[in-house]
Amino acid sequence: MAATQAITPGGDGGGGGEEVPPTVAPHLDDGVVSDILHRLPSKDAYRLTLVCPRWREIISGPAFLSRHLFPRPTPPPLVDEDLPRALILQPRRKVGYTHLTLVPTDPADAFHLNLNLPLDPKYKSDGPRSRSRHKIKPPTPGLCDTATDNFILSSLYSDDANEDPADELSGGGAVGDGNAAVEDPDHKSENDGAVSVDEAEEAAVPAGEEAAPPPTNSPVPDYVVFFECTVPMLDISFVASHGRLLLGRSRTRYYVCDAAANRWLALPPPPTSPTKDTATGLHYDLDAAAGRVSFTVVVLSRTRRRRLRVETFLSATGRWEAADVPGAQGAARRLGGVASPGIRVGACFYWLCRRRGHVVRYDAARGRASVVGEPPEAEESKGRAWRSLGSVGGHLRMCAFDIRDEESSNMLPHDGVEGVHGVWVMDAGAGAPAAWRRVHEAVVEDMSTYYFNMLWGHEMALDFAGACTDSIVVDKDKFLLRYDLVSGEKVRLASLYRDDGKLGALYGRFRVFPFYMPG
Repeated sequence: MAATQAITPGGDGGGGGEEVPPTVAPHLDDGVVSDILHRLPSKDAYRLTLVCPRWREIISGPAFLSRHLFPRPTPPPLVDEDLPRALILQPRRKVGYTHLTLVPTDPADAFHLNLNLPLDPKYKSDGPRSRSRHKIKPPTPGLCDTATDNFILSSLYSDDANEDPADELSGGGAVGDGNAAVEDPDHKSENDGAVSVDEAEEAAVPAGEEAAPPPTNSPVPDYVVFFECTVPMLDISFVASHGRLLLGRSRTRYYVCDAAANRWLALPPPPTSPTKDTATGLHYDLDAAAGRVSFTVVVLSRTRRRRLRVETFLSATGRWEAADVPGAQGAARRLGGVASPGIRVGACFYWLCRRRGHVVRYDAARGRASVVGEPPEAEESKGRAWRSLGSVGGHLRMCAFDIRDEESSNMLPHDGVEGVHGVWVMDAGAGAPAAWRRVHEAVVEDMSTYYFNMLWGHEMALDFAGACTDSIVVDKDKFLLRYDLVSGEKVRLASLYRDDGKLGALYGRFRVFPFYMPG
């Protein structure tokens, strides 16, 4: 009887006094519940926010944020010699999900990369009817019920703390029946009109032949589930990366993701809704012994009167902090639409501006923003055709491609054009101003121009955070090549040509993020 009273909410054995509202598992303290929840898969953990407000508060708290991404055994921290297993190519079209492509960094690596990703019909050229279906949304993967998951994430950071989301879900609201919400989405009813397994096998085997043994179902890797199901379900596009973690952005919030383990964290909505013009950055520190990770998300946006506003999310506090950056009118003026993801080097974040010649720098330790000039162009250069920003060995790196053309004023097609690869790293010593140092320069010949100086045969370097020191990845006429800076050898990685014209146009401009897998 004593044990029953210990686990029964409000059970005092009497009938007097006010009735105490029921709670879930009152005999378990928050530490035990948090230790259980952070070990669950992300989808299951966030569905449990519907149990009670207490569990919803635990899942949005700092303890869950610091332990959910890397449960035991914790992968070792990355070092400078660790290279990404693949590159994530993402079109730069909209805020939410559009499409993804994974390219292995080693052509001899044969791990699974043929992903079955959903695609919006408006990016398919399958006939004249495609234009009339451009407003149809892509098919929802069978991971879980989208309406229920959207309701869970919206109720996780609801302002009304006294409202129990479980009552709203089971009360026949916008989501529907509560019993249907807790059903396994992969389970199919026996009365859905489907043919049984025995009947299907008998129909598939010809008369007089024996049925082949059923194939063994190999487990699907976690990263395949993440890219095929989780990313389209959350409707996110990646905007920054650091080490093994990726920062995703939807129309209302940000997500910190570990793609290799299919684990993610839904951050509370920021004070300012995400847009294409916001500059974002991610940084995390991993304590492998304790199995905890502390991360920081930085968002820079331009407000009225050319003021710069910074919003910072700390996993240690579990909330956003917003402030105006003083004396940052120059950085705010050049922030309109950044051309690269945020790169964290030391205590500073860097973004490449769309306006040529400038890089925005934000010092997170001091709360100051400034503008850094780009490296100079090559000698006798007529202009800079491409540049990209990344990091290598704890230093900021910039790759550029300059053009030399003696007939630059000629708008007709002509040959004799040269390109110059330039690679620089930034040396920022203690107390000394940051300075660019050239580490590589090479000339690319046999280039030509089409009408109005449209280049053909030029190479665009695609740098990213945590790149290799001795090589870069370049895009040459829709072919991805790994360019060895020491030997000058170029190895083909993949082709970006698409049979579908609309899908090929979708990858006309894209961003690159590293994808690491624990060894």
